[in-house]
Amino acid sequence: MIEIKYPDVLLDSLENGHMIVDDAFNVSYWNRWLSINTQIPKEEIIGKSLEKFFPQINYKVLYRKIKTALTIGTPTFYDVNSAKKFVPIERNKVTTSSLRLMQQQVTISPYIACENKVMISIYDISELFEAKLLIKKEAQKVQTLNEKLEADKEVIDKNIMVMKTSTNGIIRDVSSFFCDFFEVTKRELLGKNISMFKLSDTSDVIYRDLWETIRSKIPWSGELQYKTSKGQKKWFLARVVPILNELREIVEFSAVFHDITNEKLLAELYITDPLTKLYNRAHFDETINFIAKNQRKSDVDFILAIVDIDYFKRINDTYGHQVGDDALVCVAKNIKKSLRENDLVARWGGEEFVIMLKNVTLDEAQKIMEKVRSNIEKNIVCHDIKVTASFGLTKYRENEEPKETFKRVDDALYEAKDGGRNRIVVK
Repeated sequence: MIEIKYPDVLLDSLENGHMIVDDAFNVSYWNRWLSINTQIPKEEIIGKSLEKFFPQINYKVLYRKIKTALTIGTPTFYDVNSAKKFVPIERNKVTTSSLRLMQQQVTISPYIACENKVMISIYDISELFEAKLLIKKEAQKVQTLNEKLEADKEVIDKNIMVMKTSTNGIIRDVSSFFCDFFEVTKRELLGKNISMFKLSDTSDVIYRDLWETIRSKIPWSGELQYKTSKGQKKWFLARVVPILNELREIVEFSAVFHDITNEKLLAELYITDPLTKLYNRAHFDETINFIAKNQRKSDVDFILAIVDIDYFKRINDTYGHQVGDDALVCVAKNIKKSLRENDLVARWGGEEFVIMLKNVTLDEAQKIMEKVRSNIEKNIVCHDIKVTASFGLTKYRENEEPKETFKRVDDALYEAKDGGRNRIVVK
């Protein structure tokens, strides 16, 4: 199986912990921060079970959280109490408090869903926890309590995205920082429904889970994608908490948002071709090798196709590489819109694309590819330039190595190009 090289340099530079584990708790990535703070080198732990090194973790809870993150496709918080840390780490900072163990916020994010792998991130919130201890201590000083609360409110208002809504989602209050981020005034927001920020293409499953959870008087945490007043799409890690009165009735909801747009874009970058915005070759390799290794019946029923733009070098030589890039983007869009939602398409390299058509016969696949071929031929790239493409097509055979499948489909592509191009050959 071809392994993806995780972004070691990037994750190793972060001032927080990141590990990648599967639902059997086997570790496949362990960043520098964890190596330093736990005194466990990555060479020692990678490839082994987390249970061997940290038996005190509640693995029943961790398993449930991993499955939840993989099922709904968004991060979830792993909640632990202050007496028992997820990963016990001694604090190396001089402090006047009795806080000796690092206080942690732990999130579990889906990473490679097809391998049941998640990224577990550990954030040091000791200073925040100490601040809470200090506030609690200061609360005993009646004379200064009001001044302290007012100061905290101002800090929160100016530095944290906070929103309060009624039980049916009507906005009652927002922080100044929220207004600044979304480039809208508080007056424009008050009285409006929170749904004004929702993107039309966002799955209703996430929002249904959110509302069902908070209406059950349980806090909800997860990722949401909202749009700003100027239509920009932003990703947030959100925590929504129901506020109860003395009768334990919900009177309103309070939500805190943390912008994670850059993190999401970075995650997509790992598996996306920057020019065509399709999946890259590494992600496609990972997918097909996983299927070949596990041989689940529902997965191995697929057709493999390779698409090669005809005379692409001639386009580059005649019109320049910018027009060549435009042609690649145009073909990528035509392929994508011609396929079904569950089909997988990636840029294979240069002017080649690779497609996995799931749960179809060769005849059905040939009809789909004919639609792709026709759409490519009909569309103008730019400057009245049209392109065509040749196709190789084959069915994956159970228990064969992916390289055998690729050899067969590559031979089919060669025949298509040798036979005049702009055609489909099945092997």
